Amino acid sequence: MGTDADFLGFTVSDGRGEFTVVDRLTRHDGRLYGGAATAVSIAAAEERTGCPALWNTTQFASTAPSGTSIEVHTDVVAAGHRTNQVRVTATTDTGQIVFTSLGATGRLRPDASRDMFENRPLVTSPSDSRPWTGGVDHEPQPRPRPGFSRAIDMRRADALGHPEPESARTYLWVRPSNGTPVTRAVAGYLADRVPMSIARTFGVNRGGTSLDNTIRFGAFTQTEWILLDLRPQLVAGGYGHGVADLWTEDGHLLAVASQTVSMALDLPPAPVGTVR
Repeated sequence: MGTDADFLGFTVSDGRGEFTVVDRLTRHDGRLYGGAATAVSIAAAEERTGCPALWNTTQFASTAPSGTSIEVHTDVVAAGHRTNQVRVTATTDTGQIVFTSLGATGRLRPDASRDMFENRPLVTSPSDSRPWTGGVDHEPQPRPRPGFSRAIDMRRADALGHPEPESARTYLWVRPSNGTPVTRAVAGYLADRVPMSIARTFGVNRGGTSLDNTIRFGAFTQTEWILLDLRPQLVAGGYGHGVADLWTEDGHLLAVASQTVSMALDLPPAPVGTVR
């Protein structure tokens, strides 16, 4: 199986690295996918500090087309006894900033208390869920398009029971198509589905452009599949906000993610009182 570096094509040493924007790291329009930038930021912070990521926020300043070489610089702005505050800056060879990230890594105490205050939604298993390439329920499923969709095995899960059955939730089982293990960096890559979930509440395929990706990690355990519990929260003034919980198959909460999205301009009025 591959590693984060193999999956991302990311070479890094002592806080300096680079990667090339290839197909699996792009959106459907051939430009850098936000989840890939998040994954690179997490991998860079972990390599620089030698500690697992606790949280990461990636802000997108510009984008880059397929074939672009991107340089990544990682600085530890505060190194504590257990916790490191980290800044990552990614630029093109002309010096244009593509994305910046802030985050923290830390040495985890194995004897510390561990608990969860959420329950995983009851949904169909990956084997009983429908293959999914994106889109809304009333339209035919599109063929996998270029970009990240061809690197992710996605399956639309059906809700079997949840305390909020009328909410505009979307449930997706996701995993790397090539068998790459799910690490914190890969989880960041997989979690970038909030724009799609917001668009689905309006019955359209087109979501929008992420302004940021934020992800916060709990105790990380090995899993083949991640269940994304995607929850659109609000849309106002052409911007949308939403969150996603990342669950293992056996009900462990790995991480929580959130995004702000500059929405597409052609959104129709959202249906009212519809189970989505």
